[in-house]
Amino acid sequence: MTCDVSACPPATPGAAGTGVPAARRRGSHLRGRLAGLVAVAMLAAPMLAACDAGSLLGTSKAAGPLDCSQYQESTPEAGAPLLLVLLDVTDNSTATAQRVATRVQPYLDTALKDGSYIRLVASGGAAMTYSDCFHGDRLFQIKRNNNRREEKDRLAAAKALGTEIDHVVQTEQISPKGSATGLLAGINDELNTVRSTPGVKVTDVTVLVWSDLLGTGQDSDCLNVDGKKASASIAEALVKRCFETQQITAVGNDKVRFLGVNEGSADRPQQDLARYLKGELCRRISSDCS
Repeated sequence: MTCDVSACPPATPGAAGTGVPAARRRGSHLRGRLAGLVAVAMLAAPMLAACDAGSLLGTSKAAGPLDCSQYQESTPEAGAPLLLVLLDVTDNSTATAQRVATRVQPYLDTALKDGSYIRLVASGGAAMTYSDCFHGDRLFQIKRNNNRREEKDRLAAAKALGTEIDHVVQTEQISPKGSATGLLAGINDELNTVRSTPGVKVTDVTVLVWSDLLGTGQDSDCLNVDGKKASASIAEALVKRCFETQQITAVGNDKVRFLGVNEGSADRPQQDLARYLKGELCRRISSDCS
């Protein structure tokens, strides 16, 4: 379940909800007894569904929003790490949504093992979308007395929480213009928002950024790559502009991990440029980046 912080423009043809995947454009370079029995069955069905053991772990198919509270614990006095997930959604197809969820899932597993706050922000090029499940104000953790049981339940929980990632990607409205700039620019604000939440004490921070890094359509955007050649010098100039104009700012020692680079349908020159951009961004945005 998600909510937009502002109204988004209509999705481009093929957006989520039409049944056809959408993707952001890229630059050229880049009865008596029977009735009684029926009545009993109708009354029993909801109770049986509620008692479904699989649903306790989120492994069964849910008709409504995911109940994330079943994976949450009380925050320890010493605080806990924060996993900030940023999704630059340029393609909301089912295949892409599953790919994103799969790539993020190991981090969810670690968060559930160690205990972590999780905050998720997504954008298809327009408004920011926030997940009601991953809002950064609750600690996610799976704890059991039996190690084997804990591992099994944790993996099931990570898979279930991955459905929220899948849902966010598939329902995100895709704009023909946009980039990861806004998401990257908002990292420090997002961290401050979580840290200022009553009862929340953040220790270490890991920022996951899903993006192909190939911005398009806006000349003022420092990560707009329309018409740009694939070269290390071009990437360096683009990223240098991002920081000089303060469209993006450094996050210090917080961990930053880029996912999704060269995992889409970009051609070879675009892939090369994206790889160069990732290297330059890592060099400037954090001392612990990959």
